[in-house]
Amino acid sequence: MIKGAGLGGYMGGSGTCANVRSQLGVYLTGSILPADRAVVVRHLASCVDCRSELADLAGLPGLLRRPACQTAAEVSGSGEPAPGNPSPGGVSSPGGAPVSGSAQVPASAPMPGGMPPAPGGVQLSRLMRSMSRRRRRRRLLLALAAAVLVVVGGTGWALRLAQPPGSRTGAMTTVLETDQIDGVTVLTDAEGYTLYWFSPDNPTMSACDASCTRTWPVVTAPAVSGAGVTGTLGAIARPDGSLQATYDGHPLYTATADKRPGQAKGNGVWDSGGQWHEVVVSGSAPNSGRA
Repeated sequence: MIKGAGLGGYMGGSGTCANVRSQLGVYLTGSILPADRAVVVRHLASCVDCRSELADLAGLPGLLRRPACQTAAEVSGSGEPAPGNPSPGGVSSPGGAPVSGSAQVPASAPMPGGMPPAPGGVQLSRLMRSMSRRRRRRRLLLALAAAVLVVVGGTGWALRLAQPPGSRTGAMTTVLETDQIDGVTVLTDAEGYTLYWFSPDNPTMSACDASCTRTWPVVTAPAVSGAGVTGTLGAIARPDGSLQATYDGHPLYTATADKRPGQAKGNGVWDSGGQWHEVVVSGSAPNSGRA
């Protein structure tokens, strides 16, 4: 504000417009003295240039009252005038009284609910909606995958249960049969290979270890009786957890020495710390064998 006699003392000089413009800021904020305010109002009524200057500054009080982030959002927005900015018709005084002539300024206070949403808020809302849609889509896909796994698993069990009992048993069991070899009826597997027992074995444990089984392969359990098989079938658990078939308490083996069905080259052989015998099912006890 100009010191001394006040703004009215300069009205007749050549610097009147400059002096009035220097007071426009305090005039808009309402801090101007009443006498100086009257001078500014009278001058604005007759000076188009000063009214234009006032119109450019009319949004200053509203901007000062808003947070900086809100002001920046409005400035970077669509270009529409923010609440409190001058309308195209003119300017008004801080107290709301219109200035005579074409310079009229609307009240600078923003209208409740009249401010458009800031562009940043719109973008954040869109981002949140997009994230929500992605989460819902992900949950739906997981639920569909779980449903597919349940259906596939149930179908597998249904197909397994639908198989004839004979087909499942045949794939899991060993069929024991008999054959005549050198005039003796011996126990064989379904392909006709001679089966053997090992003298160090007992009814609950095999003495043929891993290296031994490479020469004397184990007959796996469970086993079922074929034609002519009259002995007692059973099984023992081996150290690796597998099951081995037994006949009358003897764990059963085949021999790699037999290259084709009908041979008994393993009978009477000493190997792996004991003697091997073919399993006889008629004419003598199974543990008697023949050399």
